[in-house]
Amino acid sequence: MKLITATLVALTGFSLCAAPIAFAQVTTANAATDTGAIETKLKSMEDSWAGAQLQKDHGATVVEGMLASDYAGVGSKGQIRNKSEQLEHMRSDTATYSDSKNDSLKVHVYAPNLATVCGTSTEKGKDKDGKEFSRSFAWVDTWMDRSGQWQCIASSGTPITK
Repeated sequence: MKLITATLVALTGFSLCAAPIAFAQVTTANAATDTGAIETKLKSMEDSWAGAQLQKDHGATVVEGMLASDYAGVGSKGQIRNKSEQLEHMRSDTATYSDSKNDSLKVHVYAPNLATVCGTSTEKGKDKDGKEFSRSFAWVDTWMDRSGQWQCIASSGTPITK
Protein backbone atom coordinates (compact mmCIF):
# COMPACT_ATOMS: atom_id res chain seq x y z
CA MET A 1 0.00 0.00 0.00
CA LYS A 2 2.85 2.36 0.85
CA LEU A 3 4.42 1.66 -2.58
CA ILE A 4 1.20 2.55 -4.41
CA THR A 5 0.79 5.74 -2.37
CA ALA A 6 4.41 6.76 -2.97
CA THR A 7 4.04 6.10 -6.70
CA LEU A 8 0.85 8.17 -6.89
CA VAL A 9 2.47 11.03 -4.98
CA ALA A 10 5.51 10.93 -7.28
CA LEU A 11 3.35 10.89 -10.43
CA THR A 12 1.22 13.76 -9.12
CA GLY A 13 4.31 15.80 -8.27
CA PHE A 14 5.81 15.12 -11.68
CA SER A 15 2.55 16.13 -13.41
CA LEU A 16 2.37 19.35 -11.44
CA CYS A 17 5.93 20.22 -12.43
CA ALA A 18 5.60 19.17 -16.08
CA ALA A 19 2.29 20.91 -16.81
CA PRO A 20 3.61 24.49 -16.60
CA ILE A 21 6.59 23.59 -18.78
CA ALA A 22 4.35 22.04 -21.43
CA PHE A 23 1.97 25.00 -21.24
CA ALA A 24 4.87 27.45 -21.62
CA GLN A 25 6.08 25.62 -24.73
CA VAL A 26 2.61 25.76 -26.30
CA THR A 27 2.21 29.43 -25.34
CA THR A 28 5.62 30.30 -26.81
CA ALA A 29 4.81 28.45 -30.02
CA ASN A 30 1.45 30.23 -30.29
CA ALA A 31 3.09 33.60 -29.62
CA ALA A 32 5.62 32.99 -32.39
CA THR A 33 2.82 32.03 -34.76
CA ASP A 34 0.78 35.07 -33.75
CA THR A 35 3.80 37.37 -34.16
CA GLY A 36 4.32 36.05 -37.68
CA ALA A 37 0.66 36.57 -38.51
CA ILE A 38 0.77 40.11 -37.11
CA GLU A 39 3.90 40.92 -39.12
CA THR A 40 2.31 39.60 -42.32
CA LYS A 41 -0.93 41.51 -41.72
CA LEU A 42 0.76 44.83 -40.95
CA LYS A 43 3.19 44.56 -43.88
CA SER A 44 0.23 43.94 -46.17
CA MET A 45 -1.60 46.97 -44.76
CA GLU A 46 1.50 49.15 -45.18
CA ASP A 47 1.91 48.01 -48.79
CA SER A 48 -1.77 48.80 -49.45
CA TRP A 49 -1.25 52.25 -47.96
CA ALA A 50 1.77 52.94 -50.18
CA GLY A 51 0.10 51.58 -53.32
CA ALA A 52 -3.08 53.56 -52.71
CA GLN A 53 -1.11 56.77 -53.24
CA LEU A 54 -1.52 56.15 -56.99
CA GLN A 55 -5.31 56.53 -56.74
CA LYS A 56 -7.10 59.74 -57.65
CA ASP A 57 -7.63 60.67 -53.96
CA HIS A 58 -4.01 59.67 -53.20
CA GLY A 59 -5.18 56.79 -51.02
CA ALA A 60 -7.42 58.72 -48.64
CA THR A 61 -10.29 56.27 -49.09
CA VAL A 62 -8.06 53.28 -48.37
CA VAL A 63 -6.20 54.89 -45.48
CA GLU A 64 -9.40 56.21 -43.87
CA GLY A 65 -10.25 52.65 -42.86
CA MET A 66 -6.78 52.11 -41.42
CA LEU A 67 -6.48 55.23 -39.26
CA ALA A 68 -7.93 55.16 -35.75
CA SER A 69 -10.45 57.84 -34.85
CA ASP A 70 -7.93 59.12 -32.29
CA TYR A 71 -4.99 58.99 -34.73
CA ALA A 72 -2.10 61.42 -34.19
CA GLY A 73 0.56 61.96 -36.81
CA VAL A 74 3.54 64.11 -37.65
CA GLY A 75 4.11 64.87 -41.33
CA SER A 76 7.45 65.01 -43.12
CA LYS A 77 7.64 68.79 -42.57
CA GLY A 78 6.69 68.64 -38.90
CA GLN A 79 2.94 69.21 -39.26
CA ILE A 80 0.89 67.61 -36.49
CA ARG A 81 -2.32 66.08 -37.85
CA ASN A 82 -5.34 64.22 -36.54
CA LYS A 83 -7.23 61.72 -38.69
CA SER A 84 -9.39 64.22 -40.58
CA GLU A 85 -6.42 66.53 -41.18
CA GLN A 86 -4.33 63.65 -42.50
CA LEU A 87 -7.06 62.57 -44.90
CA GLU A 88 -7.59 66.13 -46.13
CA HIS A 89 -3.84 66.49 -46.65
CA MET A 90 -3.89 63.35 -48.80
CA ARG A 91 -6.94 64.45 -50.82
CA SER A 92 -5.52 67.92 -51.50
CA ASP A 93 -2.13 66.66 -52.73
CA THR A 94 -1.56 68.17 -56.20
CA ALA A 95 1.18 65.76 -57.28
CA THR A 96 0.60 63.00 -59.81
CA TYR A 97 2.23 59.73 -58.74
CA SER A 98 3.60 57.14 -61.14
CA ASP A 99 5.05 54.90 -58.42
CA SER A 100 4.78 54.58 -54.66
CA LYS A 101 6.25 51.63 -52.83
CA ASN A 102 7.76 50.54 -49.58
CA ASP A 103 11.46 49.81 -49.82
CA SER A 104 11.87 48.20 -46.40
CA LEU A 105 9.57 47.23 -43.55
CA LYS A 106 10.50 46.08 -40.05
CA VAL A 107 7.70 45.09 -37.70
CA HIS A 108 8.22 45.17 -33.93
CA VAL A 109 5.46 43.36 -32.04
CA TYR A 110 5.27 44.55 -28.43
CA ALA A 111 2.06 42.79 -27.39
CA PRO A 112 -0.66 40.78 -29.14
CA ASN A 113 -2.46 44.06 -29.86
CA LEU A 114 0.41 46.56 -30.25
CA ALA A 115 3.14 46.89 -32.87
CA THR A 116 5.22 49.40 -34.77
CA VAL A 117 6.32 49.28 -38.37
CA CYS A 118 9.51 51.14 -39.23
CA GLY A 119 10.12 51.56 -42.90
CA THR A 120 11.36 53.45 -45.88
CA SER A 121 9.40 54.26 -49.00
CA THR A 122 9.91 55.92 -52.36
CA GLU A 123 7.49 58.04 -54.36
CA LYS A 124 7.92 59.03 -58.00
CA GLY A 125 5.82 61.32 -60.11
CA LYS A 126 5.28 64.91 -61.17
CA ASP A 127 4.51 67.95 -59.04
CA LYS A 128 1.72 70.43 -59.86
CA ASP A 129 4.05 72.24 -62.29
CA GLY A 130 4.86 69.02 -64.18
CA LYS A 131 8.37 68.70 -62.76
CA GLU A 132 9.41 65.09 -62.13
CA PHE A 133 10.41 64.00 -58.64
CA SER A 134 11.70 60.96 -56.84
CA ARG A 135 11.68 61.23 -53.07
CA SER A 136 12.24 58.83 -50.22
CA PHE A 137 11.04 58.83 -46.64
CA ALA A 138 11.80 57.02 -43.41
CA TRP A 139 8.81 56.60 -41.12
CA VAL A 140 7.28 54.76 -38.20
CA ASP A 141 3.64 53.77 -37.79
CA THR A 142 2.19 52.54 -34.52
CA TRP A 143 -0.59 50.00 -34.86
CA MET A 144 -3.10 48.72 -32.32
CA ASP A 145 -5.56 45.85 -32.66
CA ARG A 146 -8.90 47.11 -31.39
CA SER A 147 -11.74 44.60 -31.35
CA GLY A 148 -10.07 42.47 -34.02
CA GLN A 149 -9.19 45.35 -36.36
CA TRP A 150 -5.66 46.70 -36.71
CA GLN A 151 -5.64 50.51 -36.71
CA CYS A 152 -2.82 53.00 -37.13
CA ILE A 153 -2.91 55.12 -33.99
CA ALA A 154 0.18 57.24 -34.67
CA SER A 155 2.74 57.89 -37.37
CA SER A 156 5.70 60.07 -38.15
CA GLY A 157 7.82 60.49 -41.26
CA THR A 158 10.91 62.33 -42.37
CA PRO A 159 12.47 62.84 -45.80
CA ILE A 160 15.64 60.96 -46.62
CA THR A 161 18.14 63.33 -48.18
CA LYS A 162 20.79 61.92 -50.43
